[in-house]
Amino acid sequence: MRKFFFLAFAAVLLLGVGPCGGGSGGGDDDSGGNADDDSGSNDDDASGDDDTYGNLTWQNPPSSDYMTWEEAKAYCDNLSFDGHDDWRLPKISELRSLIRGCDATMTGGACNATDDCLDFSCDNHPCCGCDQLAGPGSGGAYWPDGMSGAIDHYWSSSPVADGGSPAWGVIFGFGRVYGGDTDCSHSDDVGPDGYARCVRP
Repeated sequence: MRKFFFLAFAAVLLLGVGPCGGGSGGGDDDSGGNADDDSGSNDDDASGDDDTYGNLTWQNPPSSDYMTWEEAKAYCDNLSFDGHDDWRLPKISELRSLIRGCDATMTGGACNATDDCLDFSCDNHPCCGCDQLAGPGSGGAYWPDGMSGAIDHYWSSSPVADGGSPAWGVIFGFGRVYGGDTDCSHSDDVGPDGYARCVRP
């Protein structure tokens, strides 16, 4: 009888059967987050990605919902993702650190918009970015290869100090750093909403 229980216990361990079983086909993956979650948190099972600038960890995939700037800030503040709940909306210099393949708007490029220059006038012509969907990311996005999400406008937490858009953002289809200036041929594509890609720490 003791031998039977031992064999049954060994089978349970080997097969991963039971409430804590580690099967790989769990059906509760919510890869996009949910800004309307009544519990106050957004649970995502995919891992964050480490960026080479500043040792930041980025939410990947990002939000799946278009949202206002205020909603984007609340989304990141309430996000529970990859075992962490200390996510936040990135500052504009942090969000720019994700730009790849567009020299003018990458970190250190000629675009004036940084954490130290948040006025509407900081949206100078180099901030217009590059050719549409010609970046190194999947689908031509101007972000690191391996990142996913809608190739669109993403909010930063940095407000535009004197008008224009409520806050700075990046349009990753052009590598465009956006503060509300309309001198760029593709600025009209930006509406009042955008996506959130949260960051930690």
